[in-house]
Amino acid sequence: MRFWSLLGSNETVAPWISRSFPAIQATVVVLIAISCLVMIVAILVSPANVGRGANAITGASESYYTKNKGKNNQGRVRSLIIICACLIAVLSITYFILWQIYSPS
Repeated sequence: MRFWSLLGSNETVAPWISRSFPAIQATVVVLIAISCLVMIVAILVSPANVGRGANAITGASESYYTKNKGKNNQGRVRSLIIICACLIAVLSITYFILWQIYSPS
């Protein structure tokens, strides 16, 4: 069932849409795959957060290094992971919207 028929429109799809949407969908899938690979590598490179909860029990204050974690390499890797996760979510939603608009059946 096409997306347009859900809206009550009986119009046919324009020829440029039927030619370009498969290429756009393939591009979105490739971008999702690249984002997944970058995210996997970033997760494997990032160090584990060990001993983070011990400060709450002992009452020790945070060091300068932990307060400014976003400005060093660990913070950049964490930001990269968050950006890739958001990009994967947006591209996945985009792909399925495109799939609903143009399904080859």
